[in-house]
Amino acid sequence: MSWIEWTWLILTFVCIILELLTAGIFFILFAVGTLLAFVVSFFSVSVMDQVVVFAAATLLCLLFLRPFVRRWLHLGRYGKDYTVPDYIEQNIGQEAPVTRAISENGTGQVRIGTEVWTARELNHRAVAVGTTVRVVRIEGVTAIVEVVAR
Repeated sequence: MSWIEWTWLILTFVCIILELLTAGIFFILFAVGTLLAFVVSFFSVSVMDQVVVFAAATLLCLLFLRPFVRRWLHLGRYGKDYTVPDYIEQNIGQEAPVTRAISENGTGQVRIGTEVWTARELNHRAVAVGTTVRVVRIEGVTAIVEVVAR
């Protein structure tokens, strides 16, 4: 095997490992493209033709195969029908201390786990530092919170 065949094979395994780490039905489609380019490389075609096969196969998989697989696994679009909540959705319902006071009709900061988030109170009320709040939803990079009644 030449260096290009080894390259396609290594890239295939790298994509498979990345898919296993992210589970987003994304890198596996690149693995399909690299695997097809690997197979084509045995037919003495130029490296440019192999790259074209890789690009075309990956693009077709992204456009047609990915939506089909996501529907089949009931993943849907962002925020709908997820079987496993994504990173941001996992923060909803979490309790967090206020680290910088939330001003009335303004923002402050809360610590969700180990991260500091910009926060806004759900009903546009002021919230003092040290108050415990619960994340109601996430809008962009801002956590919408409400005070936890204790």
